[in-house]
Amino acid sequence: MGEIYQTKDCILYNGNIFTMDKKQPQAKVIKISDGIITYVGNDKGSIDPFTTGEVESFDLKGKTVFPGFIDTHMHPVLYGLSLLEIDCRAITTGSIDEIKKSIRFKAEETDSKKWLIGWGWDDSKLKEKRNPTRWDLDEAAPHHPVLLKRTCGHVAVVNSKALEKAGISKETLDPEGGHIVKDPNTGEPNGILQERAIELIRLPEKTLAQTKEGLALAMDDFNKWGFTTIHDMSCTGMNMSAYQDLLAEEKLTVRMRPWFWALDQMEWAASLDHLIAQGIKSGFGNDMLRIQGVKLMLDGSVGGRTAALTDPYEGESENKGILFMSEKQFTDETRNALENDLRVAVHAIGERAIEICLKAIEVSKDHTSVEKMRNRIEHCALPTEDQLKRIKNLNLIAGSSVGFVYWLGDSYIKNLGKQRTKRAYPQKTFKEYGITAPANSDVPICDGDPMASIYAAVTRKTLSGETFDTEQNVSVMDAVRSYTTDAAYASFEESHLGSLAPGKVADLIVLTENPFKIRPENLKDIKVDMTMMNGNITHKM
Repeated sequence: MGEIYQTKDCILYNGNIFTMDKKQPQAKVIKISDGIITYVGNDKGSIDPFTTGEVESFDLKGKTVFPGFIDTHMHPVLYGLSLLEIDCRAITTGSIDEIKKSIRFKAEETDSKKWLIGWGWDDSKLKEKRNPTRWDLDEAAPHHPVLLKRTCGHVAVVNSKALEKAGISKETLDPEGGHIVKDPNTGEPNGILQERAIELIRLPEKTLAQTKEGLALAMDDFNKWGFTTIHDMSCTGMNMSAYQDLLAEEKLTVRMRPWFWALDQMEWAASLDHLIAQGIKSGFGNDMLRIQGVKLMLDGSVGGRTAALTDPYEGESENKGILFMSEKQFTDETRNALENDLRVAVHAIGERAIEICLKAIEVSKDHTSVEKMRNRIEHCALPTEDQLKRIKNLNLIAGSSVGFVYWLGDSYIKNLGKQRTKRAYPQKTFKEYGITAPANSDVPICDGDPMASIYAAVTRKTLSGETFDTEQNVSVMDAVRSYTTDAAYASFEESHLGSLAPGKVADLIVLTENPFKIRPENLKDIKVDMTMMNGNITHKM
C-alpha cells in the first residue's frame, strides 16, 4: 500500500485551478494549513509569507487542478478481494481459452479442497461471444470447485464440482428472485446462475486479514484515480471492521462513506434490523468514516438480462428481467428504514424496478419527511418521463452509472436495442429536470478511472467506439461536477467537500492535461499526476 506523504502546511502556485466554487471559479494559488484550505486566489505575492519555515511550496507549472474526486457508488472491499483472485476481466483474458488457462494456473498451486474464485468475465467482450459454461470450467479444473462472477456481479458460472457441492441438479427449482440456466435439450444446469440462484453456492467467508490485504491494494488504485472520498455500496460488518482498523492504523487513504447491505441478498447478510436495534442513524461517524444509510436491491443488470424492464429484452418474447422481492416486502423494508432515520439507496435499473422504488418512497412520505433525506436510486438507467418528475418531487438522488455507457455500452445496445438505449443513463435530462445525478463507476463492475466516465458523459461512446446515443451528451464541466459538487451533495457534505474554497478540506488532484483544452476523444487518456487528501499527498506520479 502506498504511503501517505504528510505535508502539514503547504502552498500550490502557478496553477490552472478550477475550484467548482461559484464565487471564484478559477484561481492560480491555493494555501493549505492543517489540512484546511486557507486561501484561494490569483495573487502571486501572497506566496511570499508562506515560503519559509515548515511551509512546503509546489510549483504547478500551469497544470490543471480539480477538487478531489468522489465516487458515490463503489464496492471497495469486493474490488480489493477481486485483486487477490483469478482475474477474468476482458483487459487480461479476452477469450474463454484464456480464462481456462488462468484457472489451470491457479489450480496447480491450490489444494483441490479449496475454491477457485474469479471475477470479471463479459460474454460481449470474449472472443467466442458467449458465456463460459460448467464444461469449460471442468476442462480447466475438474477436481476443484470453481466460481467465476460476470463483470456485472449478477451472473456467475460454476463448474460441476461446485454444482455437486451445492446439490444443484436438473431437478432443482429456481429460487425466488433467481434463475438456474439449463441446457434446453438435456435439462442439465449449464453452470450459469443468475441473481439469487448464486446464493445456492456457499463460498468460504473471507477473513479480516484478507479484507484488509485487498483494501490495501484497492486504495492504491483509488488514490491513483484521484479519489479522496468513496461510498461503499455493499458495506458489511467485516468491511466496517477493516475500515476502523485501517483508520486506527492511519492507513485509510480515502474517506469512506458506508451504505450497509440491508437484507439477505447476493451472499451478504442483512444489516437493517441490527442497525435499527442499535439506534444507528445516517450521519453517524467522523470525517474519515461516516455511515450513510442502507442499500436495497430490486433488480439485476442489463448485461446479464436480469434488470426488470417494462418490455422484453431485444430478441426475446418473454424475458423482462428479475425482481428480487415483492412490491409489498420492498415497501415494508423501505418504510422501516426511513422511519428509523436511515437513508435508502435502491438498486433499480429497469423501469419496473424504478416504479416499485418510487411507490415505496411515496407511501413512506406520509410518515416521514423523505424529501429532506436525499434518498437515492442507484443506476437509475431507464426512467420514464413520469418517473423523472416524481424523482424530482421526492428530491431523490439519481446515482447515475454513466461510466457504463463506455465500459458496458455495447452490451446495452445488444440487449436493449438502439431505441431504448437512447434514453439510458440520461445525464442531460437529469440536469434539465433539476435532479442531482452524481456519476459513479460501480467498481469492480467497471474500471474505476473517473476520466473514462467523464469521457462517456461527454461523448456517449462505448468501448468499441460505437455511439451510444447523440441526445444525452453533457459538457466537460457538468461531467466533472458529477464527480465533485454533485457527489458531495449526495452525502450532505457540500459545505466542506467537492469544491476548493477557504474553510473546506484540502482534497484536490493535479491532472496531466487540461480537460477543457483537449479533444473530447482524449479525455479518457488523462491521468492524475498528484492526489491530495486532507492536505496530505496520497499519490504522485
